[in-house]
Amino acid sequence: MEASRFGFDPSLPQGSKFDPTDADIVAYYLLPRAVDHLNPHEHAVIDADPCSCPPWELMRRHGHAGSDHAFFFGPTTKSGGHRANRTVPAEEGGGVWHGQTSVETDLVLVPRGGDGREINIKYKKCQFSYLDSERKATGWVMHEYLITDPPLPVPGAVISRIRMDPKSKKKKKQQQPAPANNDSSALVNTGEPGCAVASSTAGKSPSMRAP
Repeated sequence: MEASRFGFDPSLPQGSKFDPTDADIVAYYLLPRAVDHLNPHEHAVIDADPCSCPPWELMRRHGHAGSDHAFFFGPTTKSGGHRANRTVPAEEGGGVWHGQTSVETDLVLVPRGGDGREINIKYKKCQFSYLDSERKATGWVMHEYLITDPPLPVPGAVISRIRMDPKSKKKKKQQQPAPANNDSSALVNTGEPGCAVASSTAGKSPSMRAP
């Protein structure tokens, strides 16, 4: 079951998925790391440099062989900005994560058990595509998340989501036998986070989510 790969209860229904939104990734996983707070669900994110080897090998080394997505806490940056070099070492096969887009988003959080006071933060999401040693596209994509405001105790904390591009994933599935039909499918409940996401806005396209 997919959810058990991320360390969640293996007794969850067959077909349960761990597929957090951008706001969930920032509020429930990146923010606790950035403020150096204990997070009981941090097991879902692997502590490993996403640029240490090609993405498929990274998946294999950390128990996600055959998977098309996983989450990583990469090395922090002293300046609090994104790392400049995302090249895989030649001894690991070479390749590079090539930058494509970058978007800054406002996120409003409401701490649970508090007085209703809202916390406003900004985070940046950057997208990269992985090119192999011959600089050919592979279908792998990485999204990096970094909180840019306010200043936090661990300013360079970064979480990366590495996944197979949907088109490449579809093509890959077409080349494989169809899986057995399963009617049970659910999103994983990650427990009781310390904050609820009140709203998230990127540019002029606000996205409202229930707490």
